[in-house]
Amino acid sequence: MNELPSLWRTELWHPLMVHLPIVTLLLATAAGLLQFVVKSTAHALFLKQITFVMLVLGVLGGWLAIYTGQLAYNIEVRKICDPQPLQSHQWWSYVSVIIFTLTLCIQLTQKYLNQGLVNYLRVITAILLLMGGCALLYTGHLGASVVYQQGAGTYKPSADCHEFEK
Repeated sequence: MNELPSLWRTELWHPLMVHLPIVTLLLATAAGLLQFVVKSTAHALFLKQITFVMLVLGVLGGWLAIYTGQLAYNIEVRKICDPQPLQSHQWWSYVSVIIFTLTLCIQLTQKYLNQGLVNYLRVITAILLLMGGCALLYTGHLGASVVYQQGAGTYKPSADCHEFEK
């Protein structure tokens, strides 16, 4: 009788770790872009603080997701039919996290710069957030195609599902 595999398999650490940075980085993108349309200075300051906190959490989580993704990649690349979407997913994940890391670095250095440069960097930050958000969405799309079209990281039960019987 086959036994169900553990839910703590190495290739499952990645989906466990990846969802927090997806949410926090998309929230950072939304809050960062909303700063440009709110009328109130207090609201803009609040959105700036939210953007910063979400970027910190998202960038840290993003690098952890890349690490766990590399562990999963080494296992799953041999099990799927077409490794190209998995390789694209990996490449775009690096692009996404590097863009958001650069954005965070800009945020961290703004208080040490003159106001003219800060205004210029606000526009650069908004562009980077938009690019990072788009890259992140595409990365997620590629990851979903690897899981839902090729079954990466999933357990395929036997035809009669006897491993679920007690």
